[in-house]
Amino acid sequence: MKKFLIRLFYFGCYLLCAGCVSYKNGAYDINDSHTQNKLGVKYLLGQGVVQDDTIARAWFEKAARQGNSYAENELGYLYAAGRGVVHNDVTALQWYQKAADHGLASAQYNAGLMYANGIGTPIDQAKAKQLFQMAVSQGFQPAHKALAQLDKAQ
Repeated sequence: MKKFLIRLFYFGCYLLCAGCVSYKNGAYDINDSHTQNKLGVKYLLGQGVVQDDTIARAWFEKAARQGNSYAENELGYLYAAGRGVVHNDVTALQWYQKAADHGLASAQYNAGLMYANGIGTPIDQAKAKQLFQMAVSQGFQPAHKALAQLDKAQ
């Protein structure tokens, strides 16, 4: 019975990770930033694992150290929401801006919202408009509305 449970455990681990690790050169690559980001998402949302913001943050940090813009954006969210970290809008904006600089439209939008509303930074409508326009140019729909609202307010 013990061997059966051990095999069942390993099979469960295999199923859990089957969709979240990269397969390169005949081996799974846990050091791949996309794999690390996917694991972060799984822990953030509790998909197939016990939901844990701290573990999610650790995976996102590993991926972000490799320049993964999606992980950088997720770290911005964690700091903005205070999930798995102490709430810090300045740090959230730094992560959003890093991902925005890497060209991620959702991060451009998120950073734009922070500049437009003075969250973690003094209000900077020009910077917000620039970021929203960058996101719009990539077809990110929420940025259209934000840009229209910003133009209306000016």
